[in-house]
Amino acid sequence: MDREVSVVDAAGSSPDPVMRVAGLRVTFATDHGPVVAVDGVDLDLYPGRIHALVGESGSGKSVSGSTMMGLTHGPGTTIEGSVEFGGLNLLGAEEKTMRRLRGRDLSMVFQDPMRSLNPMHRVGRQIAETLEVNAGLSRREAADRAVEMLAAVGIRDPKKAARSYPHEFSGGMRQRVMIAIALACEPRVLVADEPTTALDVTIQAQILTLIAEMARSMNTAVLLITHDLGVVGKYADTVSVMNRGKILEYGNCAAVLQNPQDPYTKRLMAAIPRLRGPKRKFLSAST
Repeated sequence: MDREVSVVDAAGSSPDPVMRVAGLRVTFATDHGPVVAVDGVDLDLYPGRIHALVGESGSGKSVSGSTMMGLTHGPGTTIEGSVEFGGLNLLGAEEKTMRRLRGRDLSMVFQDPMRSLNPMHRVGRQIAETLEVNAGLSRREAADRAVEMLAAVGIRDPKKAARSYPHEFSGGMRQRVMIAIALACEPRVLVADEPTTALDVTIQAQILTLIAEMARSMNTAVLLITHDLGVVGKYADTVSVMNRGKILEYGNCAAVLQNPQDPYTKRLMAAIPRLRGPKRKFLSAST
């Protein structure tokens, strides 16, 4: 089921993981009894590498990502295991410590940018605020850096964009703004939770390419949460296949996609649409 994963950096050596998740288990209390949303997840994130967490809706992917960021709270919630970062187990860290880490060292891109952006504030100000709080820049320095980040994520006329409000942007542009906010302080870990939901295929490719290029240039470790195995091979280095809270298969993308071992992974592969000749058919699990 599990695959051996070899991670080698440009110098030919094996880097240490930036974040190491071990035995992560999240249980929610409900009126019908406890529900285990994440059941013993193990994964490592490496600098400059993208690890994809793949599975159907409800498999536990988003809960895993939000728990790693210290965002899973509430009465009746039980969290076990460890999320090691910088010599600290984040699961036991105080909230003031997590607030210090989030935005500066740890960052996240959510599915719906319109819910994440404040409609009452200009886009540039929302990026600048992150830089003032987490990087200690002055208001002027942060404003200038915000314009630079908007240019870096491919938004035309970034000075004008910085003065605009979120509702003036398309869905793809709003997601670019979220990436600019997430990467403004050059975090060590980025969790991208279904960052291309509801975007058309062309914009999806642009957003994923942008995340990959910027993360690698900043040497940021990325956890890409997605239900689409079709994007994994192009953008991710390693992959974990998740179902019902458990990791069923883990390894280098090429190895997993070319020769899946778990029946669930094979079914996911079979569900990828592929054009073959004049008719649309589905990719065989043996392909």
